[in-house]
Amino acid sequence: MSEVTSPLPLPAFKGSTVRVSVMDAGHLVAPSAIFVQSPKPGHDTVDVPTYSFLVENERVGKKVLFELGIMKAWKEKLPHLVSMVQSVGGTINVTEDVPDKLNAASVSLSSINFAIWSHHHPDHTGDLTLFPTSTSLIVGPGFKSHPSTYPGQPLGPNAETLHEAFEGREVIELDFGSSASTPKIAGLRAIDWFDDGSFYLLEAPGHTADHIMALARTSADKFVLLAGDGAHHCGEIRPTPLTPLPDTISPSPFEPPTSASSCPSSLFQSIHPSPEPFRITPFYEVAAHHIDDPVARRATLDAVKAFDASPDVLVVLTHDASLLDVLEFFPKAGLVGWEKQPSRKDMGRWRFLQDFRKGVLKE
Repeated sequence: MSEVTSPLPLPAFKGSTVRVSVMDAGHLVAPSAIFVQSPKPGHDTVDVPTYSFLVENERVGKKVLFELGIMKAWKEKLPHLVSMVQSVGGTINVTEDVPDKLNAASVSLSSINFAIWSHHHPDHTGDLTLFPTSTSLIVGPGFKSHPSTYPGQPLGPNAETLHEAFEGREVIELDFGSSASTPKIAGLRAIDWFDDGSFYLLEAPGHTADHIMALARTSADKFVLLAGDGAHHCGEIRPTPLTPLPDTISPSPFEPPTSASSCPSSLFQSIHPSPEPFRITPFYEVAAHHIDDPVARRATLDAVKAFDASPDVLVVLTHDASLLDVLEFFPKAGLVGWEKQPSRKDMGRWRFLQDFRKGVLKE
């Protein structure tokens, strides 16, 4: 079965691109049911990364961090996260957090102009107190008016954030507008952050009210979607009619991503929730407790699927473990040139199926 080309229109090139590097900023180990409904046989536990992205616009001389991962001092500073992790029998492992990785690569924390949170959950917000107050914080709509986000603890007793991260710092809440003339990409309202077509912020609620994503242009006609928690597992966005599961999967998800390997997709039919149209129906639905607004979440998920179906967009979910052996990590600008052969998109598209190894191979 051949892949159907997505008709998704993407922004026109205005002459500017960004360098994008990805950092593995901590791992969460937890029951799969934390993320998805009805985990597949053998897929009982997840060990997922929390990615952080350094975005550099050399034309304007600005650096952005999109997502900050998990702070190394989470046990000391985030008792509510400790309680949550303990309640589900999970663990968090952070050897080096984002400030550690930047310092090790001689990237001064004072050179970061903007820190952008996809949303307020503590596996995305890092430790902003380690950055100088000259680093502005960018947050999604409604952030400053919701008790779970602002003010942070201890001023906001129900907050999942720490107020010390905001003290003395410019906190910019995005306003995407609501007029008919508001720019949209994949149906989501968009802000051209540098006004040069290189980096767009997208309104993407549903997981939380303040959730946003980013679309980074890495070449004249290629992009990376920094999707945050627009989905938690690639089984929520693949396969679809626009990204159908082929008869033969190559490379095999059970072999190294650069190998000349393959396996039949029929291997996965028995574990799919819809055995008849299994080649065009996602394997998973997100766990219900991860949905703040079902209607908005569906619109965001549909947009992620549309981006994913485009041959010109590489989608990176913040918790996508299937890309750990596909991407090149910081300090390399590993998301620039992702389309060069062997394409990172082609190598990684069906790699998430390795999570179902025990269920289909009966190991």
